[in-house]
Amino acid sequence: MKYITILLTACLLVACETKPKEWTYLKTIKLEGVNPIGIADKGGELWLSDGDHNRLVQLNDEGEIIRTIDSLDRPMHIDADERYLFVAEYGNDRVSNLYEDISQKNGFKQTPFWVGIKDSLDAPASVSFYDAELAIADFYNNRILYDDGVDWISFGKEGNAKGEFYYPTDVQITDSLIWVADAYNNRIQIFDKKGNFKKQIGQGQKMNAATGLFVDKTEVFVTDFENNRVLIFDYDGMLKQELKEGIAKATDLLIKDNMLHIINYRSGELVLYDLQSIKE
Repeated sequence: MKYITILLTACLLVACETKPKEWTYLKTIKLEGVNPIGIADKGGELWLSDGDHNRLVQLNDEGEIIRTIDSLDRPMHIDADERYLFVAEYGNDRVSNLYEDISQKNGFKQTPFWVGIKDSLDAPASVSFYDAELAIADFYNNRILYDDGVDWISFGKEGNAKGEFYYPTDVQITDSLIWVADAYNNRIQIFDKKGNFKKQIGQGQKMNAATGLFVDKTEVFVTDFENNRVLIFDYDGMLKQELKEGIAKATDLLIKDNMLHIINYRSGELVLYDLQSIKE
């Protein structure tokens, strides 16, 4: 009897551990005077790009502004690591990194990246940094630039075939792949680090402007801008969940402190979802 009890207890524990979970709406935080476009986690600090006001803002947990970095030119999607903020400046056709410098008035110093290509950027919409690698979504040139830390490559052109883009709006580098929000082809395209097309996802979901993406260890999150929703896929492109509550003209998102952070551009809001067990 003792062994049966132990066995039943073990089974119950396994059942609890494997109980399916889903993202559930938690709350919406109104952002005063901010129309966010991009979002990044800089070593635990939450930063947003406020393109309409040509600045970046750091928020506390209540959504209040702690610091600002001004005098940017239409900053779009951003990225960060422990030290740097990486900014795609749509208005002046450059990508910059901002790093802490106590000698500067706002605490940050700005350094433009030199991009080793023969022609210039045309309205960069996003930048992604991963170890020593860098990728840029070059919006009007309908291409992705990728630097492996040694050499730059460029891939893509205007069109709707596989490997072509119609205004790439966001990009993210992961361990072995480059993920692109191909905004007005309404899909996510995935490439290897030689620029070779691997697959596409989301094309059957009737998206209308796939403006932002976030890739974690098992899932791909996409903001479907005009349809006021977020779609969550597995790596094979199977739709796992559709989020709508609180979402209106969302442009970007990420997971921080085990919560999904989604930004609504037009209404100036930060929307939070957390992962909860599915009720039976």
